[in-house]
Amino acid sequence: MKEFRDGSQLLVVNCYPSCPEPDLTLGIPPHSDYGFLTLLLQDEVKGLQIQHETRWVTVEPVPNSFVINVGDHLEIFSNGRYKSVLHRVLVNSLKSRISIASLHSLPFESMIRPSPKLINDANPRRYKDTDFASFIEYIASHEHRSKNFLESRRMS
Repeated sequence: MKEFRDGSQLLVVNCYPSCPEPDLTLGIPPHSDYGFLTLLLQDEVKGLQIQHETRWVTVEPVPNSFVINVGDHLEIFSNGRYKSVLHRVLVNSLKSRISIASLHSLPFESMIRPSPKLINDANPRRYKDTDFASFIEYIASHEHRSKNFLESRRMS
């Protein structure tokens, strides 16, 4: 598919300084990743957590490995077969933490929609079409304070 070949890639380097009172702050608040896939390289300091059902679970760092996150676009494209994970980062009281995230998706101007091959009577369409402009509009609104972007794209 040409859109994947010409896709977008964003590299984000995060540094989380140690904090003597880590319960008073978050490194990054709960969110899901906007794109298709995120490859995350993290150091040995714990901090990444995923939401599993109603509780937060720490992702144990594994040396010389990547964490692969399914993003919102893959959940939309797969019509919900693959799930975008809600995650956050906590700071550590004693050590700084560094991570490098490589986010991959289609070109910014592409429209993301569920694959027609995955929609039928038994599996109805679950998501609205979306694009980067919709994402920016959402971020600029106050709606993002009550739900994440993916929730805003679900069909009623």
